[in-house]
Amino acid sequence: MQLEDSLRLLTTNKCSVVTEEEDGGSTWKADVQLGELGDVFRLLLLQLRADGQLAKVDDVAGPSSPAAYVGPPMTTTLTITDKDLSEGGLKVNDIVRDKQRWEHARCIKGLKGKGSDKLLRVLASHPVHLEELECSGPVEPKVMEEVLKLTSLKRLHIESVQKCDDYPDLPLQLEEFRIKFPSERQLRSVQRMPALHSLTVWDYVGPNVTFTTSEYGTLRWLCVALNTLHKPTMLSLVRAHASSLRELQVYCTISDDELNGSFYFPELGRDLAASGLLHLKRLVLIRPKVKCTDVAGCLMQRRNLRSVLPSSVGVVCGPCAASALE
Repeated sequence: MQLEDSLRLLTTNKCSVVTEEEDGGSTWKADVQLGELGDVFRLLLLQLRADGQLAKVDDVAGPSSPAAYVGPPMTTTLTITDKDLSEGGLKVNDIVRDKQRWEHARCIKGLKGKGSDKLLRVLASHPVHLEELECSGPVEPKVMEEVLKLTSLKRLHIESVQKCDDYPDLPLQLEEFRIKFPSERQLRSVQRMPALHSLTVWDYVGPNVTFTTSEYGTLRWLCVALNTLHKPTMLSLVRAHASSLRELQVYCTISDDELNGSFYFPELGRDLAASGLLHLKRLVLIRPKVKCTDVAGCLMQRRNLRSVLPSSVGVVCGPCAASALE
């Protein structure tokens, strides 16, 4: 139990209360379980203090105020804007000189421009604890070489250069990962991430990949946007994490008239029903446009999906659900 001068009870759940009659009378003892506000025991403390019988123990450390936090901000973001660029290059020296911008950074957003690898290298030489990195535009392999060295990184959003196979492995400690145009090596790396619980894969254009069942069972949320040519890769990735997935988002069109049919999956329901998604709670259909262009067709598609999936799986259209909230 700790007590401040203001008589505000800070930490206590239960205690024993002992009372004794005057002149050597009987003694009573009871174990008291305190409620949310300390109940009657708070009044007893006040009375003891008023009677001068409650002594403050000097060697018990307690916070000096309700929000006594000493240290850097808990969450600080270094945001890269166009002002940080000069002729397509990142003004690394200017950023580094402005130490207040990055000194306590936990997150970098909008990283872009030539010299991004240098900025990461400089920051890594300081006691900066980066947990999140969001890049803007394609990231070259030399930048990913520096990203691989960020051992504290947990969340990573990147876009790779299309059809480039020179990328190193990804940081395996990631918990959230979003990637567009991944190389085959990068895509295979996700199977070796023991803490990964959220994954987004957009526009993989390499050879189809077959995944083995995940040995970790940690992935809870998966979003895939792969064309029909890479349907085998999409379904293999889903099956590899079928035992742990709670939500699956699939980029798909309502008919083959949209996007030349490249994202039209008429057998999606049957394919998913055969994938062993034992714990799936939600299937979200991601559309090409912000607004759903064929409400009737969308409704029919969702009904068809529900008819073959377990009743415990909710099937929603992303744009339709968003419109309902407006």
